[in-house]
Amino acid sequence: MGASAASGWNRIARALHWGTALAVLVEVPAGFIMSWTYAARDPGGKANHILSSQIHHTLGLFVLLAVVFRIAWRLTHDTPPPPATSSRFEVVLAAAVQGLLYLLLLALPLSGWAALSSMAAGAGYPAPEMWFFGTDGFGPHGFIPHIVPPVAWNAPVLFKYGLFARIHVWGLWLGGGLLVLHIAGAFKQHFIARSDVLIRMWKGGQ
Repeated sequence: MGASAASGWNRIARALHWGTALAVLVEVPAGFIMSWTYAARDPGGKANHILSSQIHHTLGLFVLLAVVFRIAWRLTHDTPPPPATSSRFEVVLAAAVQGLLYLLLLALPLSGWAALSSMAAGAGYPAPEMWFFGTDGFGPHGFIPHIVPPVAWNAPVLFKYGLFARIHVWGLWLGGGLLVLHIAGAFKQHFIARSDVLIRMWKGGQ
């Protein structure tokens, strides 16, 4: 993300930060609904599954693109220094948490994409869709490639749906824990240390 040390985070950096946060806030519940309604047989349940799948997949692709841009922006722009109230341990912990969050924001969309890519029709299951808004990106008129060769879910190979799905779920829970640390650190700086960390990400430079 971009910023200068004197002025705090700029508008592009703040838009990327809060836009990603909002996308995740919508995408994660949509993913749970998608999972819960997978086996639905009633029309309402099927409709909820399709809608939640479209939201989850579409936002996942946007998050993937946004985080790639965000990392490039961060590497090419100056960032504000840590607050003077932070200990060395807090600075290192904050950097580690932020770095792992960037990594997971790449790994989660890619593992979800790989899970869907890797599953072919067979063994009692149809080939899954990869939605981009209302279009199946894997379908005849789609434009989303399979990033892993599709095989049946129970094929005797390592790189199949089960592996990527487990990575996706484990990454979700790890990301939840890191997000708690990230938010707790921001609140600690704002309410206890009385630094401007939260303000400069919300309002920018003063």
